[in-house]
Amino acid sequence: MSERKGQLRVVPVPSYHDMGPAERNELFVVAAVLLRTDVMDEVSGVLTSDMFLDPNLALAFRAIEQVYARGVLVDLQTVDTEMYRLDEVHATRLQGISGLKEGLRMVREVSNVMVYAAEVVRFYRLRCLQALGESLAMKANLMDGDPDALMEELERELMALRLKCVNGDMGVPMEVAGRKVLDYFKELKASGELPTGCPTGVKGLDELMGGVRPCELMFLAARPGDGKTAMGLHMALACARAGLPALFVTMEMSDEELVKRMFAKLGDISPDSMRLYGPSLKELREMERVTEEVMPGLPLRFLFAPSITLEQLRAKVLMAVKRGECKVLFVDYIHLMQLPKGMEANPVGGLGVLANGLKSLAMQAKIPLISMAQMSRKIEERGPAAVPLSSDMRDSGILEQAADIILFIRKPGKKDNRAKLREGTFFLTKMRNGGTGEVDFRYSIGFTSFEEVSSC
Repeated sequence: MSERKGQLRVVPVPSYHDMGPAERNELFVVAAVLLRTDVMDEVSGVLTSDMFLDPNLALAFRAIEQVYARGVLVDLQTVDTEMYRLDEVHATRLQGISGLKEGLRMVREVSNVMVYAAEVVRFYRLRCLQALGESLAMKANLMDGDPDALMEELERELMALRLKCVNGDMGVPMEVAGRKVLDYFKELKASGELPTGCPTGVKGLDELMGGVRPCELMFLAARPGDGKTAMGLHMALACARAGLPALFVTMEMSDEELVKRMFAKLGDISPDSMRLYGPSLKELREMERVTEEVMPGLPLRFLFAPSITLEQLRAKVLMAVKRGECKVLFVDYIHLMQLPKGMEANPVGGLGVLANGLKSLAMQAKIPLISMAQMSRKIEERGPAAVPLSSDMRDSGILEQAADIILFIRKPGKKDNRAKLREGTFFLTKMRNGGTGEVDFRYSIGFTSFEEVSSC
């Protein structure tokens, strides 16, 4: 419900000092979103543009809503362009987002944005109550006024206002959720399929885990050199082979380096050849075959993004999901992501924001999200045969809480350095909706393949 009807009236931009308290809070919200784009994750469920009193700020926030909904990164340029698209006349008179620059310069801190947002909602509710009271007062003064009808109208309008200001989300009735789950399993039964998620590419792990499901966050942890990137690529390839478009975001290795590993996985090409002395003529022909015949049929993308921020990752992933280019996401790895602005002095707290942000992204995009993570040195103090615990992840307390699945790669013994295949163990230490366990595997010396021991 809004007290304004029809088109917003274009008025000159008032000076910050001429604004009332309602408009100042609106200005601070808009500025906070433009200063740090992850702020929109917090306010999007609280505010809508029709709650704004100032018509210019209402247009700016409406543009922000549209950009955010499309999964595009919210910044000055994208919002400015969207303002002109939504209302060219209004935006032209305002001179786009630059028309608000005087007020935007007043804002330097965003930590209190939810306080400002709550004030915007409070002033909006007060205006709506005032408009409702005036409307009922006019109807109550009529000679043929019906008190019961007016009371019913008052109750309806008040309930509508309450629902709007809690975003209209009152939960899902249990029977509705139950019917949805029942229908899902009926469809599976009819198709003869199993309720599995995206595959890992290792038979024993898939039988133990049932794959990684949409909305789940999995941490794949290992000590440096133990193969977390290699296993991530192995899983990504398994997903692509199953027809699931996979996006592999790397902050450590370029896309060319990752593709070299893929050549070794997809063809009979030695990793040492590519690194040390170059592939032979036979291997070059095999690389050509893989490039022309195999790779075009695999929906796998690599994104090299050193020190990517959470908001940048979110914008790119949501756009890829909308385009059908991402049904499973790999992040290599969380400890290399850029900490949120202002949390550089508190890296553990910043890592917690990143972990919760990855979980939120998995749920919002409705995709499985597999992030590589580092193990701490604590396990080495317990000996080469030590079994990993969830607490062995670096900054484990923060990551454990956000994770649905925690899988460790452990290679305790490298007994025969001449062997082409060596052995290790996967340790599944956390499974939010299932059991835990271990799976032994063999891997190639070039980390190009992982195979369950029992299948070798």
